Amino acid sequence: LGDRVISTLIKAVRRGVKVRLLVDGVGSPDFVDNYGPRLQKAGIPFHVYRSWPTFFSSIFSRFHFIQPMKSIQTTLSIFNGGKHRDHRKQCIVDGTKVWIGSFNVSDWHLERIKGKTVWRDTGICLSGVNSQVFRLAFQIAWEDVWPRHNAHLYRHSLIQWLSHDVQGVPIRMTVDRKLRRLFRKELLEKGNNAQRRIWVLTPYFIPTGPLLRALGRAAKRGCDVRLILPGQSDVPIVRWASMTFYPALLKAGCRIFEFQQRVLHGKTTLVDSWSLVGSSNLDSRSLRKDLEVNIIPQEKKSIESLEKQFQKDMSESQEVYVADIRKRPFWSRFLSWIFFRFRAWF
Repeated sequence: LGDRVISTLIKAVRRGVKVRLLVDGVGSPDFVDNYGPRLQKAGIPFHVYRSWPTFFSSIFSRFHFIQPMKSIQTTLSIFNGGKHRDHRKQCIVDGTKVWIGSFNVSDWHLERIKGKTVWRDTGICLSGVNSQVFRLAFQIAWEDVWPRHNAHLYRHSLIQWLSHDVQGVPIRMTVDRKLRRLFRKELLEKGNNAQRRIWVLTPYFIPTGPLLRALGRAAKRGCDVRLILPGQSDVPIVRWASMTFYPALLKAGCRIFEFQQRVLHGKTTLVDSWSLVGSSNLDSRSLRKDLEVNIIPQEKKSIESLEKQFQKDMSESQEVYVADIRKRPFWSRFLSWIFFRFRAWF
């Protein structure tokens, strides 16, 4: 799939289209080696957002022998900043059409190659876009010079734009601490005020304490709380940590379903008539660290489509009961306990 996308971008450049490509350094560590020469030859500018340095990189060799203590401090600052990934999946075409969601550029999304093991994802296409938020968000990540953090006009413009009317627009673009805090607050308010249902589909479920308690309280007051989580995961340790939350949720009256047969990677939330689609997981990384983009669909057909897909996903899942938790062997519960202690690192 990566080769097909690169070939399509090269053809677009030959037609006179301006193309820029930005990839996440942690998610695509081999991007430059695999695709850099082809992109350079075609004249397509590309950036890797915060790639982690190797031991032999110039950043390390600059201080390693001359100033060992300075080298340690530099290393720690780099890896601390590297925790803030660009987790967004966003494609902007001609400034008016935008695709976002949970899809990566990976062969795991091609059924003709992976067959029935193809990943389960959710994406959404926006047409007639007139907001500058997507372009500005791309620009500030494009100009990010890491590990140096320089303030740019684009960053200030985006944050001012987003902070002006957070609740009044359907775009949830988390690019700084304030906006992440507002996003967490909104999710918490939706959970606390839910009257009819809370349906969550997420591949990585390590919620904050307040969000976990909001789910439990909603179930206790009669809300239909359902969680579809992975039965198998591309990051198994996260699934082990997630299972630590099962007993409390089930005891409160929540229903948990584990998606079967293939990897679950979609991220959708429905609370009463409100819904959310995008790149954010219900975990510490998405809620506190990474750059994310989500959309609140406005059209009734879009919301109905999400409802139908959620019900279809339930039919492909296996419900988890309290008795199943009690049957878990000791080694399984021990692993969950261990990985739960390191959940902030995932």
